[in-house]
Amino acid sequence: MTLREYQLRLEAYKIHQVREQENLATLAWWIQSVQATKGSAKHPKPVFSEFKDFFDSQKLIDQIRSSFEADYSPRASATKSIDRAQIFNRRLEEFKKLKAAGKIVPLKERGMNNG
Repeated sequence: MTLREYQLRLEAYKIHQVREQENLATLAWWIQSVQATKGSAKHPKPVFSEFKDFFDSQKLIDQIRSSFEADYSPRASATKSIDRAQIFNRRLEEFKKLKAAGKIVPLKERGMNNG
């Protein structure tokens, strides 16, 4: 076995370990969603709203792959928040254009009772 084959198998094994950790984290997620809450006793809310907040497997895989591959570009969740901001800005610009063109009528002018 060459050094490159060994490194490839080691990388695959570490990614497999992340998948095993993800399975354990899924089990822990379901347990904590029942037990771990914040807020008042009448209105409890889960501590973590999404599974990614609890366990980010893509981040771990990115760390593993970047340590083995020099030209690997991570697909971490940081790009997700940038994408959300870009989507919001694009929709806001579209809204402004539609409003300027008169295609969107403000709530006050619709004649609805907003009470």
